[in-house]
Amino acid sequence: MPLDSIYNSAFESIRSMWIRSVLFITQPVFQRLLPDPYTEAGNVRVNAKPANNSRVTMTEIISPAQCNIKGFAYAGTILGWIDIAAGIAAKRHAVSPSVTRSVDDVAFLHPVKVGDIVFIQASVNKSWKTSMEVGVKVEAESPLSHERFFVAHAYLTFVALSPRPEARSHLGRILSDFQPIPVPELIPQSPMEKKRFEMSELRRQQRLRQKKPDYNEIRQRMHEWSQGLREKADKDAPIKHHPGYFSAERLTPDNEIEDDQPMFLASLKKGRRFSQDPRMLQQIKERPMDYTFAEVVELVMPQHANTLSITFGGQIMAWMETCAIASASRLAKTYLLTASIDSLNFIASSGVGDVVTIRSLVSRSFNSSMEVYVSVEADKI
Repeated sequence: MPLDSIYNSAFESIRSMWIRSVLFITQPVFQRLLPDPYTEAGNVRVNAKPANNSRVTMTEIISPAQCNIKGFAYAGTILGWIDIAAGIAAKRHAVSPSVTRSVDDVAFLHPVKVGDIVFIQASVNKSWKTSMEVGVKVEAESPLSHERFFVAHAYLTFVALSPRPEARSHLGRILSDFQPIPVPELIPQSPMEKKRFEMSELRRQQRLRQKKPDYNEIRQRMHEWSQGLREKADKDAPIKHHPGYFSAERLTPDNEIEDDQPMFLASLKKGRRFSQDPRMLQQIKERPMDYTFAEVVELVMPQHANTLSITFGGQIMAWMETCAIASASRLAKTYLLTASIDSLNFIASSGVGDVVTIRSLVSRSFNSSMEVYVSVEADKI
């Protein structure tokens, strides 16, 4: 280990011990200056709660605005509902604002169509000092056949935040970081709740043991591509005339088809139109990776954030899916449907007024599927 790292680690340890000592001595003064709004309102924070108190059930109907051209619901829409239901369950248990910290793997086992009724059930599986694991189950029902089917399930980790007003000074923010709101202990009662309680601890240990891959190189390359520094920059798109605007007699002076003219113009010579359906076009065998690069820039508005002006994790995931579909569409000339997402971690939060930049590219393609890497950055402008 480098000597600088040892010094920095020792400095942070001494700094943390000093701040905790000061807070222990000045605890009554600190609580009087920044009281808990929940207890100030006459409520009492309990040390433990039953698991069923956090149970949440949401019912949504799929509208055409939430679907693609084939009538299947976007995965980002369902992920947004999952995040909202899990956030409500976490807030019910912690009785304090909670934000999404991570999402485990999510697989969509059945597509949801326009008009289907979606049921989202969420509850806290286990709580720790300042974090909670929330399990979410998604089911759907067809209004015509009344057939109910399983769609997906997800496990999300939430962190409870302090409900106290945000400190305005640098010292106040440091002291607030060392004054977290403890999360009540979860008491499982039914056999299923006890099983979830035990499994959540195993998943937590697996998350802690999992090594985080290093994506700095690919992030830097995508950042260069977004600035126009890519080696194979896209050329300007050619201007193509609509076949309905020109008759076959006006194609060339001698009414012959030139070699460099598009195929649909040649089809007009024969008195018919060439199909523009992507399924009718010949598939390209291979594409360079930078050809699939896509970028989406969004401004975080108040409707995208919670009461603390922190962007919803579900909204970030919806924007990620939009960018991923744009990358995948550049490789596959067909209609696409999101099948699953790998686990993702929210390293830092974004808020109202921030500019969120999402970049993606296809990392690998298979026979009938693709893997898309997505990176999200936020700028406070």
